[in-house]
Amino acid sequence: MMMQQQAFYQNKLFKLIVATGAILLLFTLAKVFSDSASAHGYVQNPPSRGYLCNTTVNTNCGTAQYNPNDLEALKGWPAAGPADGQIASAAGKYATLDAQSSTRWSKVNMTSGPQTFQWYLSAPHSTASWKYYITKQNWDPNAPLSRNSFELTPFCDIAYSGAPPTNYSSTCNVPARTGYQVILAVWEVSNTPNAFYNVIDANFGTPPELVPPSDPTNLTVTAVTSTTVSLSWTASTDNVQVAGYEIYRNNAYVGYATGTTFTDTLLTPNTPYQYKIKARDTSNNLSVNFSNTATGQTLPGSVCPNPWLPTAVYVKDNEVVHNGIRYKAKWWTTNQNPATNSGPSDVWINLGPCT
Repeated sequence: MMMQQQAFYQNKLFKLIVATGAILLLFTLAKVFSDSASAHGYVQNPPSRGYLCNTTVNTNCGTAQYNPNDLEALKGWPAAGPADGQIASAAGKYATLDAQSSTRWSKVNMTSGPQTFQWYLSAPHSTASWKYYITKQNWDPNAPLSRNSFELTPFCDIAYSGAPPTNYSSTCNVPARTGYQVILAVWEVSNTPNAFYNVIDANFGTPPELVPPSDPTNLTVTAVTSTTVSLSWTASTDNVQVAGYEIYRNNAYVGYATGTTFTDTLLTPNTPYQYKIKARDTSNNLSVNFSNTATGQTLPGSVCPNPWLPTAVYVKDNEVVHNGIRYKAKWWTTNQNPATNSGPSDVWINLGPCT
C-alpha cells in the first residue's frame, strides 16, 4: 500500500512539473512575440516598394498598402531569412509585394555614389545593424527576386548599438549600375530573432528630376473633436506633378495625404497639437521647407477615452479604457489586450480607474 501511494504522488509531481514547464515555455514565447511585434519600421526615403503602396503611388498592393512597417521575418539574410521568391514580402507576409516584372512597380530615380537612406521607425528597437544589398547588373527583372538576383555582399553594412531615433538616416555609397535595379534594405534588431526587409525599386542612368515642389501654404485647423484634428492647406505646385503631402504632428511623421485635407485621429482629449506638412512630387523630391505651423486643441470630451478595440491600431501616447481602467500606449500596437500587457516591459501603461 505504501509503495502504491508513493507511486501515485510521484506521478502527480511529474505531471505538475510538466504542466509548469509548459506554462513557462508558453509565457516565454508570448513575451518574445510581444517584444518582436512592438518593433516596426520602413524606408521612407528613397521610398520603399511598401511605402509607395502606402502612399498609393504603387497600386493593387492588397493589405500591404496599410502595413509598410510590418515586413518582418527571421534575420540572417542571405544565409537565413526570407526564402527566394518571398524577399520583398518578408517571407510571404504580404505576398502581393513579391510580384516581379520590369513594369510592375513604380521606380525612384537614383544615381551611383553617396545616397542617404532614411527609415521611419514607428517603434524604435534595440538594433544590431543596417545592411543594404543591390541586384547584379544583369539580373532578370522579370523573375522572382532571389539570392541569385543580388550581390550577396552588402554594399553598406552599418553596425549599431542601442535604440535609434524615430527618424534614422545613414549615407552609403551605391555601386555603379544602369537601368532598373532593386535595393534590399535590412534592419536587424538585436534582442529578437527578427529583421525588417524593405526593397527599393530604383532606376539608374536617367538623369534625376531634382526640382522640388513649392512649399505648401495656409495650413489651417478646420475642425476638432475630443479625439481628432482636421487640417486643410493650399496645394503646392511642381514642374512635373505633386504626388502628396507628409503630415507631421509635434515634429513626428504621422500620415500622408494625396489631397489637401487630412484628419488626425486617436488623439487625447483637451490636448494641444502642432502640425506642419511637406509636399512630395512624383520624382520623390520634397519641398524645401515645411508649411506654416498650425495648432489645434482637442475638445475636453468625455472623462474616459474610447474603449480598447482588438482590431484598432494604436501608437505611442494613445489612450484607451478597458474594463474601467485607463491605459496609455508606449509604442505601436494592435490586438494586445491592455489587461494582460501592462507590465513594466509591456506596451500599455496602467493609468488607474477611469471614472
